[in-house]
Amino acid sequence: MPSRKYSQGFTLLEVLLAIVVFSLIASVTYTALGPAGEGFAMLKESRVQLEKQQWVGKQLRRDVAYLSKSEDENIPVVKLINDSRGQDDFDELQLLICDPMYPGLTLIRYYVDEDTNTLKREAISPWARTHVEPIAWDLAEVESFAVEVFVAKSGYKQVLNQQNPPVIPKMIKVTVRDGRGEMRYDLPVFIQ
Repeated sequence: MPSRKYSQGFTLLEVLLAIVVFSLIASVTYTALGPAGEGFAMLKESRVQLEKQQWVGKQLRRDVAYLSKSEDENIPVVKLINDSRGQDDFDELQLLICDPMYPGLTLIRYYVDEDTNTLKREAISPWARTHVEPIAWDLAEVESFAVEVFVAKSGYKQVLNQQNPPVIPKMIKVTVRDGRGEMRYDLPVFIQ
């Protein structure tokens, strides 16, 4: 009787050995690349926060560029409400703008929502009824939002008293602080 050879497949021992080797390679690869994945996640979070900071600056520059006077002198062009608590500022900045994309004047309000530590931007018509909700945007998570205005005769001030005729600052300085650091925006005022 001729002998038969079993060379057409793998033995059970060979299959188990291949699984063990593959498992070892997978576990070494996972432990080596795990910290790299965490690093990429932190890098992505940092990039997103930086983009939000840049968006805040872009919005502020755009809104200040469209500052405008109203025929109604009871509506100030720039209104500043100062709220300092130690090293943190939760100021509020209101701007009256004439955005070419929208008809009429718009009242823009920047403030910090203290529940979420989010810098918010709201837009509403200065003559809107009391039940009308403003359009709101969340701009960035911040720790502090400080605003100062430069008035020609008295320099930088944290308070802008409204009088008749209204005082229009020459410059608005906004300082935003978050977990990454501090950004300062010096915004010259030119009224249309």
